[in-house]
Amino acid sequence: MQDRQTIETLFRRHYGRMLLTARTLLRNPEEARDVVSDVFAELLESDRRLDSERTESYLLVSVRNKCLNLVKHRMIEERTREQMPRDTIDEGYTELPLDDILHYIEHDLTPRSREVMLRRYSSQQKYNEIAADLGISRIAVYKHIAQALTKLKKHFVWKS
Repeated sequence: MQDRQTIETLFRRHYGRMLLTARTLLRNPEEARDVVSDVFAELLESDRRLDSERTESYLLVSVRNKCLNLVKHRMIEERTREQMPRDTIDEGYTELPLDDILHYIEHDLTPRSREVMLRRYSSQQKYNEIAADLGISRIAVYKHIAQALTKLKKHFVWKS
């Protein structure tokens, strides 16, 4: 764990530049503040000791990487949303009994797809978390979700 005093000094010295970097990449002031806060929170929790000559570079690269991960996550979510047909957004679709959907997930999806879907939508885990927990890539997580959503769409849209 890092010394709180050291982290506060780093915060005062580098916060402005880190925030500017995050705002430039994300174009969202709230998300930018969250990313910078996350970097400092992780630094506070970690055992990593920073080389004084490379501290600013490390912090800026950490912010950049977190921003890029957030942007990638948004893109994956958008692609997943795009796979849902436009006509499934009407009231008829949203009124499907949850029990029917859960029954379908439990009995008609592959065990891995079922696990991924439940972790994502029931436990609200992020793609990276699911991938790490299951020992698969983020791409595999995305593919399982995309395939499961396609099956769900076909089953419930065609039946309704």
